[in-house]
Amino acid sequence: MLLPLVLIAVLSGYQYGGTFVAAVVCEDGIVVASDSRMTFTDEAGRAFGYVDGFAKIYVERGAAVAITGSIGVEGELFSSFVNRNRFLLERPVNEILFGFGLYLPFANSNNVGMISAGFVDGKPMICSKAPVLPQTCLNSGYMSNKDSALLRDTLMKLGRAPTTEEAASALKIAIEEYSRSDLAIGGPISILKLTNNSAPEWLANSFLNSSSSQICDVVREYRAGRQRIMPLGTAADLDRHLDAACSK
Repeated sequence: MLLPLVLIAVLSGYQYGGTFVAAVVCEDGIVVASDSRMTFTDEAGRAFGYVDGFAKIYVERGAAVAITGSIGVEGELFSSFVNRNRFLLERPVNEILFGFGLYLPFANSNNVGMISAGFVDGKPMICSKAPVLPQTCLNSGYMSNKDSALLRDTLMKLGRAPTTEEAASALKIAIEEYSRSDLAIGGPISILKLTNNSAPEWLANSFLNSSSSQICDVVREYRAGRQRIMPLGTAADLDRHLDAACSK
């Protein structure tokens, strides 16, 4: 049976997040997918801008981890945090999220939802951990932080576990559809395929990100004309908020 799990992250202060992440157990592996939009949110939780092309899925030799919610770690980009702590990705799929939770600062561990995917004793497994909920793991079905009726219906109509090709297509279409009604979701879509005893395979957009390590580095790149941050209101409002979040 296909069981979606919705992860909820409550944000406060200037935050940087958004995202649609999901993992599907397939007949020939596991597929993990995400959008790549980082949304800038003010103290009241109102989004005022966004930038696309940022990694939300991380993988090494062990399990993959997909992140949703606040992706700034005390001002550092989440990708930079992961690159400094690559050993966290070497844990088994049903342990990896606890490691991330231990190493993340308290503010992040309470504002981040995570999905892991991988294999235990040759069997596929996907797990999720929300800030206020215990970890949940499944050996079949799918998990997502968004309740996408399109994704649910597409997978359930198959009446069987999808192939990785079918899952990748369903995830891409579902994320694209969801982005049309949620401005916090968008940008190129990352799709990762995992198979037992094989190297992870990126089916689309691995996103190594820029050389920036801090969120304010991204803002400085924008001010220098080398990065594009899209306003959700006026350009003046965007600049005012960015000045407040990242001083010149």
